[in-house]
Amino acid sequence: MLNIKNSLRFKLIIGFFTIAVPLVGLLLYNNYYASNTIREQVADSNKNLMILYSHQIEAALNKETNFLYNIAVEDPNIAALSQLLNDPDEYYLAKARILNTLTRYHRFDNSVDLQFIYSVKKQDLFNTPIKTKSYEELLSIKTTIEQLVKEVQPDSAYFMEWKAIEYSRDKYALIRLVDTGDDFYLGAFVAMENLMIPLDLIHLDAGFASFVDEHGKLITNTSAIGSQRLNMELASESNEVYQIVKKENRKYIVVMNEIQGTDVILSAAVPEAQMLKNLYHFRRGIVILSIVTFIILIIYLIYLNKIILKPMNNLVRGMRRIKLGDWNIRLHSSKSKEFTIINETFNSMASQIHELKISVYEEQIKAHKAELKHLQLQINPHFLLNSINIVYNLAEIKNFSVIQLMCMNLVKYFRFTTKTNQIAVTIAEEMEHMESYIKIQQVRFPERVTYEIHISDSADQAAIPPLLIQPFIENAIKYGFDFMDHPFHIDIQIRLLEQNQLEIVITDNGNGFSAEVLQQLQSGSYAENQNGKHLGICNVQYRLKHIFGHMTRLEFDNVPDSGARVTIVLPFRTVEQFTSY
Repeated sequence: MLNIKNSLRFKLIIGFFTIAVPLVGLLLYNNYYASNTIREQVADSNKNLMILYSHQIEAALNKETNFLYNIAVEDPNIAALSQLLNDPDEYYLAKARILNTLTRYHRFDNSVDLQFIYSVKKQDLFNTPIKTKSYEELLSIKTTIEQLVKEVQPDSAYFMEWKAIEYSRDKYALIRLVDTGDDFYLGAFVAMENLMIPLDLIHLDAGFASFVDEHGKLITNTSAIGSQRLNMELASESNEVYQIVKKENRKYIVVMNEIQGTDVILSAAVPEAQMLKNLYHFRRGIVILSIVTFIILIIYLIYLNKIILKPMNNLVRGMRRIKLGDWNIRLHSSKSKEFTIINETFNSMASQIHELKISVYEEQIKAHKAELKHLQLQINPHFLLNSINIVYNLAEIKNFSVIQLMCMNLVKYFRFTTKTNQIAVTIAEEMEHMESYIKIQQVRFPERVTYEIHISDSADQAAIPPLLIQPFIENAIKYGFDFMDHPFHIDIQIRLLEQNQLEIVITDNGNGFSAEVLQQLQSGSYAENQNGKHLGICNVQYRLKHIFGHMTRLEFDNVPDSGARVTIVLPFRTVEQFTSY
């Protein structure tokens, strides 16, 4: 299997996402940037508005503070109040004159709701008229002021700046006190909701304005964002600072600005949806464009898969099938002209290679059969030379009876070996041939060579290549027989194994294989070191390899305290099965 990272499909998908992700990301970033730019512009506009109105409030409150200080210093009635505490009539007249002065001033300046004077010694509070919608509100305002001036200390922050105070449920006001120095306090009171009237008239795009205390809590329009608190660190004059708050499913862009000389902050909130309503079609277009672009790219990827990837996969699959030996695979025509040509060429190539492979295979079979016959014939001259040498030696000693016996066995032997048209013989035929060969050796070495052949039931009908066992018998006599004190014995065991296999074991009681030869035989390097000599074992190895391939096994070892042992394991076949081969 190919590594998926090296496949064409993987590379096309990666290429698709390489193009699609940045493109969609760019569109979404453009949408975000446009929305954020609108937020900043709206925040900047409302921030400037808050700064402008904050300065107006600061100016009005500073003017009122200066007026209170001027009255405390310059008005003789204020100075006389402390001296008239024991004269009720004059004290009352002085209070009336002071209230008239305050009322005349506020006839032309209504920046505050009321002003008041409080006597610390007499705990007497008198004030300008209070304009309220109900008596309960009036009573609440008066009670709040009285409680404040009774409990206030000379070093209180109320003498330093305007401070917010709750005078009724969710209703706040700014109060400022001025100490006259004669145990009298001057003060001014302005309701927050009255300060909000000009802001409520300003168009904030369905938003709202509100005053915020030093803890970030709204003290006007308290229901706008519920119990949420604003971040007071963003209450600077920087036009770029804004924050986002949520209530239910609505988002608000909030800007704030501190009002100098007070402990409150002015804020404005604009709904994000209302603010971005002009961007609705633009944002919708970007989202639709992103979706359409993504869909088009997916369709294009599917199209590429159909015209390129699918035919390519079919081609690769066909190549793999051919690699596995399936020469009947053929590719169908493609909708692409180029792949149609490739598929036709592939089909033609597969047919030609299949035909060529069959021809080569048939030629190899013929060559193998010819080589097997050649290898078989190589053994006959080899043994013929040895046999003639034996007859020559017997003639020298004029042992004619032995020569006759020798010639009779040679006739049987060569009658068997000259049947070159046979590619297989039965075990019984091979063993009869082996007996002729061993008897020839017994003639040569009277009473020095013995043998035993053991064939299990049904094994005598097994077929093997002719002259398969004789080279090992010949080598055993040639190299293992060394005129020992006891006769040289050859034992041949033939039996059937499980899994339909035939085992042939040839042992002797001779000298066995030398360590060097045994190592070469076991490692398979014996044939490489013979240089044309000792053809018997090499020919057997080649014949077994060509006929049976990996289904055969040829093993060499020495029997402990005895001679050599050769084991041949090969598949069980009949003569008819060999003939079909």
